[in-house]
Amino acid sequence: MEADEWEMVQKKGTQFVVNDQPFYVNGFNTYWLMVFAADESTKGKVTEVFKHAASVGMSVCRTWAFNDGQWRALQKSPSLYDEDVFKALDFVVSEAKKYKIRLILSLVNNWEAYGGKAQYVKWGNAAGLNLTSDDDFFSHPTLKDYYKAHVKASSFKFNTLKPPSFGHYFLSF
Repeated sequence: MEADEWEMVQKKGTQFVVNDQPFYVNGFNTYWLMVFAADESTKGKVTEVFKHAASVGMSVCRTWAFNDGQWRALQKSPSLYDEDVFKALDFVVSEAKKYKIRLILSLVNNWEAYGGKAQYVKWGNAAGLNLTSDDDFFSHPTLKDYYKAHVKASSFKFNTLKPPSFGHYFLSF
């Protein structure tokens, strides 16, 4: 992959391909990258993880592009974002590219850790909805709208560390 090249992984039959060549996923899961990147005292660990992963042949990292309503929250409340945490996510994306590691970015969690669907239900109840289950996240129109707005805000957020030619976050995999 050239320095400025960042082609989207595609599917051809049952095979992932990049530039019509087979692409094999050798991946790892590191949920905490954005949160660590948001703190100068732990930001260097992001670089260390990608450097080490690249040295052992890893090609894909699944990490979180969310942290809802809690400590170092990306989304403090529906559609209200902390720009510094978005910059931390930018750093994660930039470091991944530097080490030629593609990203799968998760946008919500099924569990309460880092907010997840439970936080959307809390926001809905705070707005006067009568929600009784975290699973209302999947069916209540207001919560679905909150989530759709988050997907839109995240997917159209340009990287602040490089010019817009770097592309949208979701062109990583």
